[in-house]
Amino acid sequence: MEQNTADCSEPSSKKRRKDDSDTLNQTECGIDHINRLPYEILCKIFQHLYLEDQLPCALVCKRWYAILRSEPFQERMSFNFSHCFGLPIASHHLQYMASAFHCVFDDCGSDPVPANQAKVLEMVRKATAANDEPGPSSRPTPASAAGLLTPEQLLFSGELPLKSLHIKASFDRMRRFLADRLKNMQNLQHLTLTVLAEVAGDELPEKAPYWVIEHGTLPSLTWQLFANTNGYELKLPALERYTVDVANDFDLHYLMEYSEQLVELTVWFYFERAMEQTLTRPFPRLRKLLMKRFDKGPLSPEPNTRGDDLAADRFAQSAPLLEDLTIDSSTVAYRIFRAVCLHNAGTLTRLTLSDVIFPRALFVLILELKNLEFLRLDECILEEGSRLRHVDLPKLQQLELINSGTCFRLDGGFAHVRRLQYSMDSQLSRLCRHLTMLEELEIVLRTGAPVAEAIREHFRSLALLPCLRTLTINGMKTNTRPWDHCQPMPNVEQLILRRCYLLRGNFALLPKLFPGLKVLTLEGTMIAYRRLPDGVQPVAFLQRRLKGYLPRCSVTLRHCDAEPVSTVLKMEDEVRWRMQLFEQGHMKQIPYGQTEGKKEKKRRKKIWNESMCG
Repeated sequence: MEQNTADCSEPSSKKRRKDDSDTLNQTECGIDHINRLPYEILCKIFQHLYLEDQLPCALVCKRWYAILRSEPFQERMSFNFSHCFGLPIASHHLQYMASAFHCVFDDCGSDPVPANQAKVLEMVRKATAANDEPGPSSRPTPASAAGLLTPEQLLFSGELPLKSLHIKASFDRMRRFLADRLKNMQNLQHLTLTVLAEVAGDELPEKAPYWVIEHGTLPSLTWQLFANTNGYELKLPALERYTVDVANDFDLHYLMEYSEQLVELTVWFYFERAMEQTLTRPFPRLRKLLMKRFDKGPLSPEPNTRGDDLAADRFAQSAPLLEDLTIDSSTVAYRIFRAVCLHNAGTLTRLTLSDVIFPRALFVLILELKNLEFLRLDECILEEGSRLRHVDLPKLQQLELINSGTCFRLDGGFAHVRRLQYSMDSQLSRLCRHLTMLEELEIVLRTGAPVAEAIREHFRSLALLPCLRTLTINGMKTNTRPWDHCQPMPNVEQLILRRCYLLRGNFALLPKLFPGLKVLTLEGTMIAYRRLPDGVQPVAFLQRRLKGYLPRCSVTLRHCDAEPVSTVLKMEDEVRWRMQLFEQGHMKQIPYGQTEGKKEKKRRKKIWNESMCG
């Protein structure tokens, strides 16, 4: 009654306008536009929210509640935090960890800076009782008396829904603070232990007791041990997926002990004997294998002796289910490549070869893999002889050739390939003539050889690919302008520019070159402006300009940035730019230099290219 009286007191025209607006609002509110979005789109929207913002969203409607509480959505939630073993944990960390299925814990007590270590150890001494030792203890501490929990007490309480856990700490601190608590986490599916350098207070490896890692149902373990020498013991009867760096006899012993139950194995060998003994063990359930050898000094000069080949044959025959194989380094390739091509040709579907110098007589055995569906060659070279021609791999669907142009000639033998990642060289025009079924193409321009001349001569041949739908250009620089040498490609619907250095004016030709473009994505790309726009964010300004060029296209910029042209030109010279960052204090070490094996490989590749050009 009160509201009706108030309505009657208003002027008739004002009342009429209010009634019309109320009717319009009711009509618009009657249509729930946001719930018309697909499930996948809503999931992506909710993933951009912080946890405290997701909680009220779950109360909006039943659909949102079902999405935010669904197991597939919650399994994507990961909580990364840095704290110290032995110190009480903050209350907001408790809230986040109670809702996360994946957790990454970085132990501050393992900080490599001595000054930081001293501060943390002093804080731990104040938080623990005077007669208490570091690590798990049943004796009361000031923190537990106040009702507070430490990270190790919370993580291994058995009350968290964690399915994967990643801990970064020194070996001795993990042993002391975690001890045998691991078996309390019944839901744990994957454990990653990253061993950091020794810190103050750690016991010497030869004096410290063994760490017994025990869990009844854990199927996956990743050991990032590097060159650690501490002793440990594994009691994991359900282990199926194992990643380990074999640097001592403990690593080798447990790798050999669990060989018969492993389904996936990633192993990096630090010494030759470890690889030799591993090849003597059977792997009857193994389906996925990655082997890498850290070569010190020159590469292995020749393939193996007959005795070595027989050992490799026994290894290949003992793994009859092998489907996915990755070989890194020439030493590993010389040991097992021949045996795998001869004995696992019927099951192998995925093969990755990296940093290998092949004798042609050995590499030609790859033609035995008739069931191969995925092949990646990264920095591989044929030491002598010409490229393999008319390759017959009838089931091959995806091919990746990164700085490995000396291995294959891209002729009609690859006509059925649908996805190709390819580092730019003079074979581009031949590729476009023969790979008629190609749907996705990624061209890597940031290679060891100059590509400007090859772009001017061959880049226009991309228009010959009739089925091409997705084109990715990786590593473009400001002095490399492929747009000036392109022909229109109306079939291309998705264009991805990844890790490029681009001048803003490069985009003006896009609508003419790609008239059917529906999706434009820039990933990790640096935009060079002659003068940065005032009053706006450069990346957001560029995105609006791109929408002006391509009004019917979806434009997405991921991890992109904008800098003046002078800065971008310095960044293109990667070695000098790293040196400059180091001098300015932005980097702790210089990621520069190469091993003797890399130098030798580069020298051989240069000789091969010069002989071909001659």
